[in-house]
Amino acid sequence: MFKGFKNVLSFSFRNQAGTKGFKVFTVIFALILFALPLTIMLIIGYNLNKDDSLKPCNAKHIYVANETITDSGFFDELKQLPEPLYNSIEYTICKDTDDAFAAAKGDAESLILVISAEQNLHADIIIPADSKVSKADAKNYYKFMGRYKERFKSAFSGLTEDQYEIIGRVVEYKTYTQTGFEKGYTIEEDEDRNDSMMRDQVMSVLRMALPYGTIMLLYFLLLSYGQTLAQSVVMEKESKLMDTMLISVRPESLVFGKLIATVLTVLMQVIIWIASVVLGFVFGTFGMKLIYPGTKLHTTVFFSGMKDLNVFTPVNVTFAIIFLLLGFVLYLCLAAVAGSMAQNKEDVSSKSSLFIFPLLISFFILIGGGGMNASDTKVWMMILPFTAAMIMPADVSLGVVSPGIIAASLVCMIAFIMAFVILAGRIYKMMSLYKGNKVSIREVLKMTFSKNT
Repeated sequence: MFKGFKNVLSFSFRNQAGTKGFKVFTVIFALILFALPLTIMLIIGYNLNKDDSLKPCNAKHIYVANETITDSGFFDELKQLPEPLYNSIEYTICKDTDDAFAAAKGDAESLILVISAEQNLHADIIIPADSKVSKADAKNYYKFMGRYKERFKSAFSGLTEDQYEIIGRVVEYKTYTQTGFEKGYTIEEDEDRNDSMMRDQVMSVLRMALPYGTIMLLYFLLLSYGQTLAQSVVMEKESKLMDTMLISVRPESLVFGKLIATVLTVLMQVIIWIASVVLGFVFGTFGMKLIYPGTKLHTTVFFSGMKDLNVFTPVNVTFAIIFLLLGFVLYLCLAAVAGSMAQNKEDVSSKSSLFIFPLLISFFILIGGGGMNASDTKVWMMILPFTAAMIMPADVSLGVVSPGIIAASLVCMIAFIMAFVILAGRIYKMMSLYKGNKVSIREVLKMTFSKNT
């Protein structure tokens, strides 16, 4: 039955995976997938650990133009703040902006602060013509005002001293869990619980995102390789080589060899890409710990606790890849059936609905039945091969599926694959020397299962 299978497999695999374009695309995309999580994690780490300390504004005198402030009491209080770089600044209250410009004339270390309160409070800093203070230094004073914005807002709004004292009181707050409150520690102080909450948040995101990621991967792989396989299957019919090849190669071997060659090509590519993403997160986590020790991201906490969560273990990942591979093979078999029915490459396009529509229909079934969340997936969705192909890789990798369901799903998926392989071979054998008018999918299936075929 499988005469010539090995030769077809070897030739088809070299023809698909041995091209320069395939190698270049695989390597470039793998580098992108590696660099993306690594770069994102390092950028986040940098932003979280960015130096937030105040730098000097290099101004010794600030002339304030504000109608609401009549004395320097507020600015005397600013000198008492724990900011040594800003405690020596002298403030002068001016009548208006023109008065401030006149006062700052000839002062090389001065700034002008203009406060206006038409509808909203505005604080404008002006560098006088004679001042040597740079733009960057002026921005540093803005940063100082931002750190103590409540004090500035209270003073510039014209509140009395008693009102300012009430508003200026520090409001203390703490966040507890019920258990933490009873034991006397806050959520921030309960590091283990905080880490657990971060891991739970990442898990909830993954339970939603991974099924969609699997479906997108299947869809794009099927679009790329399904059409390629179907056209490859019909190639010998169109080039009139079928008459000669039937002597040395069985039709079933031709279809099955091309199918397995495509699967091996995709498997190699997907494993390289998955490894690139994993390595990107591993190196990103390692880089975070090395460059920014003590910094905790949701992802770093999650990956450090994966063993306790029983997710992405070697066994889970292995079965997830198996399900992803079998799911792709399942839909690829439908592409092989489409290629077996077609008489030429142009005819393949009209038959592509055979492997695209089942994928889309299964997707809508999952959405309608609530199967796009790994924690709510129904059992029949995990066992039915067409829906299982989309959700089982995610569910298995997250460790939310029992061994019994995994076994049942594998058996059903393999049984469907074998049935489609046999069907594709039988259709190809029946249609290999067909020279008549185009026949519909319904007619082909009717002839295939007819006793007179």
